[in-house]
Amino acid sequence: METLRYVFLVFHLFGFAALLGGVFYQLRAKDPVTGGYMVTSAVVQLVTGTGLVWTRISLDLPVDGPKTGVKLALDVLVAATALAGMRDRRPWAFFAVATFTAAAAVVAVVWT
Repeated sequence: METLRYVFLVFHLFGFAALLGGVFYQLRAKDPVTGGYMVTSAVVQLVTGTGLVWTRISLDLPVDGPKTGVKLALDVLVAATALAGMRDRRPWAFFAVATFTAAAAVVAVVWT
C-alpha cells in the first residue's frame, strides 16, 4: 500500500507539472487559451489526490481534513474552469486555471 501511495504522489506531481508547464507555455502565445491537456491534467490531479487520501486512510496515517477539503475544492475549480475555458476559448478561464493551480500548490506546500 505504501508503494501505491508513492505512485499516486508521483502522478499527482506529474499532473501539477503538466498544468503549470502548460500555463507557462501558453503565456508565450498572443492569446492564451485553455486546452485539452489542462482538463486532462486537472482530472489526473483529482483522481490521484483522492487516491493519496485513500491510501493515507488505509495506512492509518493522519489526514488533515480542512487542508484536504481546500485542496479538493481548488482541484474541482481547476477542472471546472479548464473545461469551461476549453469550451468558450476565453482568456479569463486560462488565467483562472493558472491562479487556482498556483493556489493549490501554495496550500499543499505552506499549510502544515
